[in-house]
Amino acid sequence: MFSGDEKAQAKAAHAFVDLLQFRKSPLDVVPDEVLLEWCDRDPAVRYPLMAASATLFRRPKDGEPHEWTPLASRLLAGTPDPRRVFKEIVQRLHPTSWSGSLATTLESRLKLLEQLPLNEIAGLEEALNEAKGALRKRIDVERKYEADEDRSRSWRFE
Repeated sequence: MFSGDEKAQAKAAHAFVDLLQFRKSPLDVVPDEVLLEWCDRDPAVRYPLMAASATLFRRPKDGEPHEWTPLASRLLAGTPDPRRVFKEIVQRLHPTSWSGSLATTLESRLKLLEQLPLNEIAGLEEALNEAKGALRKRIDVERKYEADEDRSRSWRFE
């Protein structure tokens, strides 16, 4: 699945993320230890690839907030390039599908980001602050868009 050039690897990672829409991934049945051993064989390439592919967060039960899987922090702790893995994790926070308010969904992802255990990983504080700032800006844009849409709909029915 992950052989080939960067473009082929990105396609494979995207395929795994697409499968998460069904709340299952083939990687979910592989123990974290096996995934990490695979990553250790070519850490510069494979840790970011796994961060782009594996289930990093999930809801423990329907209606409950997302929680990080143990793999997320283990990928950050094991990689030679925590910034690159963190970047992949942050990209995964942006939903590919949602119902209801996107702003509300993004707010829940911001809360999740704030819970990511980064305290033992040097050099990620600035990247974390940038990611939180960018997510807050996106939330503000979406809130404004949603409010404008609501006003527009209300105006049409009056």
